[in-house]
Amino acid sequence: MSEESKAEEKFNVKEITKSANIVGNVFSRYTYGINKIYITLRKDVKLSLGSYVFVLDDDDLPIVYQVASPEYYRYGYDFEKRLIAHGRVSKDESHTYDCVGILVGKLYEDGRIEPPKYPVIPLSEVYSCPPKLIKLVTEPNTPFKVKIGVDPLTLQSVYIDLRPLIRQGLLISGAQGTGKTTALLTLISRSLEVYKNLRFIILDWTGEFQPLSSLEKNGFKICLVSWDKFITGLKMDDPESTLHLIAEEDPRVKSGAPREVLFTALILCKKDGKYPTKQNVKSKVEEQKVGRQPGTIKTVHSIVDKATHIPEKEPEEVCSKEKLLDEVKKNNIVIIDFTHTEDVNVPDDFEVKKKMGAFLAKCIWEGATEKKDFGCIVVSDEAHRIAPEKFYGDEMDPIWIRLATEGGRNGCPLWLVARRLSLVSKAVTTELQQNFICFNVEDVDKKRIIEDLGETFANLLGALPQGEAIVKSATGFKVPGQVMHIKFDKVLEPSSVKYGLEERFKPIQA
Repeated sequence: MSEESKAEEKFNVKEITKSANIVGNVFSRYTYGINKIYITLRKDVKLSLGSYVFVLDDDDLPIVYQVASPEYYRYGYDFEKRLIAHGRVSKDESHTYDCVGILVGKLYEDGRIEPPKYPVIPLSEVYSCPPKLIKLVTEPNTPFKVKIGVDPLTLQSVYIDLRPLIRQGLLISGAQGTGKTTALLTLISRSLEVYKNLRFIILDWTGEFQPLSSLEKNGFKICLVSWDKFITGLKMDDPESTLHLIAEEDPRVKSGAPREVLFTALILCKKDGKYPTKQNVKSKVEEQKVGRQPGTIKTVHSIVDKATHIPEKEPEEVCSKEKLLDEVKKNNIVIIDFTHTEDVNVPDDFEVKKKMGAFLAKCIWEGATEKKDFGCIVVSDEAHRIAPEKFYGDEMDPIWIRLATEGGRNGCPLWLVARRLSLVSKAVTTELQQNFICFNVEDVDKKRIIEDLGETFANLLGALPQGEAIVKSATGFKVPGQVMHIKFDKVLEPSSVKYGLEERFKPIQA
């Protein structure tokens, strides 16, 4: 790097702060701290939630804070209600706009951002951060930074570091229609632009991710497959799923001794590495004759003979882990479409789909842990379906906790979308909240956010417009744990966007 380039790299921080405008002063009735300051704004000055301000330290370098908890303070008068009742209002202007500043850090001239060593001096002047200063304290200094949107206040581009999203995973939450899927489509598309060798497997429960196929025109390889393509692998790997399929068509398998014998036979087939064909299952049933009623064995043989989900012979191709991993290695994105079932013999049963999702996730986990040169990002929407909170659904497969806790370090991070955060396992979401994108949420979900991240973060949410979110990242921005207000870019739209009011409700024919 030339000396001239190095000079450009080293910003004159003090020069940048000279263009800043004073917006108020630090004022507290009691104590003055470091991590949080109380600000009273000058007359006619207002600061939006999430704005950046700074105070000057003794060495004239800026200590940057982010605005939270804006308040309107006004003296109360006993007679005001009577004034209103008689049609008059008070014109008294003895009021102030106050807010709290949450510490971002002290910016040094070499680009470092560190906590200041001493509390802010009382009545210190507070300045609004110029755009260039905001960029210095937010934009990550990395070649793998992904542009995800703009700051609604300054309209500056916002970047996040890709590495932490791979290392730590990601959680996106928000009410229906707030922009979760659009944000994720943007993040996937832009991440591929930054690093073209990325691989994704997307469990698409609602059909919203199919627009990603348009990325083929940019040279990326996209594969869209129906979920039941891997049903043969699921039957081989998960006897419980096979038993569930059989039970759906034969009530004799719902409970009792026949169910126990059949389930044991399926488990023994898996243990011996044999595909559960009629002959193989019957053979394992015969091995259980001792201690069983002859009628039970006869019933199980009858069940096996009539079961359409137990084939006469082994399929020509078993779409097992190897087949899935081969598909993932050949493509940038593999979309598993759970909205469409190609095989007429496979029921459109959510319990089976749920087990299929876990089976595919286990395959990726095993592939990534067995080989250090293989990685794949596991993406899923509808988090409450696969990882439900206790008392809100069936048992969660342990693979989801494993991916949330250990997936990143093993090259298979979990990117999860939760429409109702309160319905999703806390064990999973807590691990993924190192990188958290939060759109507008229902009150019950906001309570969950307060439990997980505290009131300071929850208070930043406010009433966000569609497409805007509060984003927290442990190390994705310039400062560890930084929180940013972002209006996400719209690169692609979810599939359901084109099927709105007019498309769904045509004029009634005469």
